[in-house]
Amino acid sequence: NAEFPAVAAREMGWEHVALLCGHEMSVPKALKMCLRILIHVNTDKPAKEIRHIYLRGATALRPDIGKQND
Repeated sequence: NAEFPAVAAREMGWEHVALLCGHEMSVPKALKMCLRILIHVNTDKPAKEIRHIYLRGATALRPDIGKQND
């Protein structure tokens, strides 16, 4: 809690990228230690061709997508 995550990203060279820091609300039985990243991409691909990646325990957040990526 000493600094916003976007500050670290800027220090790593992400200078021309829009960044937004957020705080996950506390929910009972929520996935612990989960880092959520949202990336916006301009593409001509239809939504059905976009592959969303959920790693390790995060697959529990979207089991429907996890099955598609197997």
